[in-house]
Amino acid sequence: MKKLVFLLLINSMSSLAINLDGILDDTQWQGAEHFNKMLLVKPYILSKAQFQTDISVTSDEKGIYFGIKNFQPADTRNTDSSARDQRIGSDKNQIILDFDNNGIAAYSFEIGVGGSIRDGIFSNENNFSNEWDGNWSAKTSQNDEYWVSEVFIPWDVVSMKKSESDIRTLKWYVSRTIVDINEVYASVAADNTRQRFMSEFAELSIKDFATSSFSLFGYATGRRDFHNQESSSDVGLDLFWKSGNGKQLTATINPDFGQIESDRLVVNFSATEVFFNERRPFFTENQSLFNIQGANGLRLLHTRRIGSRPDAGTGDASDIDAAIKYTDNRDNITYGMLAAFESSGNGFAGRDYFAGRVLHRSQRQSFGLTTSFVDRVDINRTATSLALDYEYLLGEDIKFKSLIVAASTKQDEEKTNGRSVWLNVQHQINPNHSHYFEISHYDDDFEINDFGFLPRNNLNTFRYHQTIKQTEFNESAATQQRIFNLDFFHQGNDSGDTISRTYQLSSTKEFKNATSMQWQIRYKEKGVDDLISRGHGNLNTGSGYELRAIYRSSNVNKFRYHGFYEYLNYFSEGRGVEVHLHPSYYFTDNYSISLSVFYSDYGDWVNWEGDELFARYKRKLLNNSLDFNANISPKQELRMRFQWLAIDAQANKEYRLDSVGGLVDTGNTVNDFSLSNTALQIRYRYEIAPLSNVYVVYSRGGQIFEENSNSLGNLFTPGLSNVTGNNFLVKVRYKFM
Repeated sequence: MKKLVFLLLINSMSSLAINLDGILDDTQWQGAEHFNKMLLVKPYILSKAQFQTDISVTSDEKGIYFGIKNFQPADTRNTDSSARDQRIGSDKNQIILDFDNNGIAAYSFEIGVGGSIRDGIFSNENNFSNEWDGNWSAKTSQNDEYWVSEVFIPWDVVSMKKSESDIRTLKWYVSRTIVDINEVYASVAADNTRQRFMSEFAELSIKDFATSSFSLFGYATGRRDFHNQESSSDVGLDLFWKSGNGKQLTATINPDFGQIESDRLVVNFSATEVFFNERRPFFTENQSLFNIQGANGLRLLHTRRIGSRPDAGTGDASDIDAAIKYTDNRDNITYGMLAAFESSGNGFAGRDYFAGRVLHRSQRQSFGLTTSFVDRVDINRTATSLALDYEYLLGEDIKFKSLIVAASTKQDEEKTNGRSVWLNVQHQINPNHSHYFEISHYDDDFEINDFGFLPRNNLNTFRYHQTIKQTEFNESAATQQRIFNLDFFHQGNDSGDTISRTYQLSSTKEFKNATSMQWQIRYKEKGVDDLISRGHGNLNTGSGYELRAIYRSSNVNKFRYHGFYEYLNYFSEGRGVEVHLHPSYYFTDNYSISLSVFYSDYGDWVNWEGDELFARYKRKLLNNSLDFNANISPKQELRMRFQWLAIDAQANKEYRLDSVGGLVDTGNTVNDFSLSNTALQIRYRYEIAPLSNVYVVYSRGGQIFEENSNSLGNLFTPGLSNVTGNNFLVKVRYKFM
């Protein structure tokens, strides 16, 4: 579809500044550009939207304003509210802006009818990350005929390249979600589930007032560790400078990375590391340039390495003296650098991290170069990496992506050099039929985890995926769309062993009442597990399969839920079942409670015991979380999360791994075991001003491990009473300028 170009030339009218109140009655809205053509993009039919949407856009010296009227009967609206940056489950508007019109990054601003807001970044056409917080505002209102979102986006919300004139041409996309009928309307024929998204945005020319800005944040933190009877306090500074012509500098001195967001509870018996998202504001701000990902979970830069457990001495985390980030965004080129320096402490010297990246993008292709360096003094180790990423859009239907990485390490006098390659080709056959294939290779000496993240090396993979959507149904039909997915995935190592070869078929049926059902069949051929013995030989794994059924209710009612039931029969688990149920109840739009329950029962679970010894267990696992969310007012929120994870493992037999990968019964007995972990966090947030907050956080954790079997119900009290952490934290982060 030919892109539409809208021209908006609004002179500065500071005397007629818009009052952000969710009511579009300000004089400046009369001279705004108006747009009301919306297309149905979910399902991807591109027919005219059922409900009218009127979009108004204007600007002044302060920023860009959007006013959106969403016509819809009041009794069909979902008006739930959620905490900032949480998924918005209500009816909502989404505004996405590529301020530099170069396809490198587009910033998302979501507004729910109940006043919820969420932001994030799109990159590489359709990759979304919510690891960005911008200084913007929105207000909503509603009447019987329509609801309104009024949005203010300041010029300094992101670093923009300098415009050659007083007119800035950006790309934009506006969508609207109606939960009651499970439909999404958009201003252009584009949807983020398709391989091309950002490149399909329309152009918008507006009067440009972008200028430089400087922001200074101070923080003060006080902690009380009741478990160890210790108290501490700290202060620090974060500063952000935006030049108005594309340059941005972010720095932090003595930063506080006190945990105000709780990670999920995990007990990891595998030989690979578990990934956790970054939550710290300094590393999420303006980070899209450094977000380089590949196949099988590869991330070139995983900033949670910075400030993690030290390489020597004691302590669960390392303090950071300072960190700095600089980026420069020009017409088709963006480049930047990142550096962080850890403090020395009790028995450790700390680490230093450096990274640099340059990205060139044209209408059809992009080329990036990334390098990193880590100095781990305590273990006399340095690590470097150099990566080339390339993307090419061929015609209107094909996208090609690739990533080549060289990684080198030196520890004491021993050097290693490793390589990795990833190739991905996507083909949009027609609007509702697409497929892709990808291949990747990580050699045995490829070590990226000093700064990056990769679950394992010594890996070769091939993946094929196909998606077919059916969207043409009678008006009287209950079905809205049906989606079929076909997958094939092969994994092997450099020794020529087949690790796994998996076939999967799934189908999802989405209904017009916003409910959905899905089934999934997966079959895995026999192969080997070359990591489970931690270097003592390969374990042969037999073939297996799993069957899964999933149901999701509508988000319209106060009570809603989703869940799945799965039957599986694999070598590593034996015959077993997995069940998940997640009910939620909304007392009002602002107050909700939800319970998440995961239960699994494996009949013959294989676990590594040490060296070449293994044991099989009858294992039961229960992983629960209870969440209470109260959005007391637009400035106040209270969140409570309680997590409990318990395992009861009853030993069957002990085995020894033989020379050909089989398990031989040793005749020895193995102890049963059980464990229980609990975690509680209660967090109150009060917004002093935009991006200025007071946090009051209480957290408590407990855990036990016993070499005997115990029923899951009997494990709750011991896991709660054996306290391993008990902390109270008050944190103030304030924007001075």
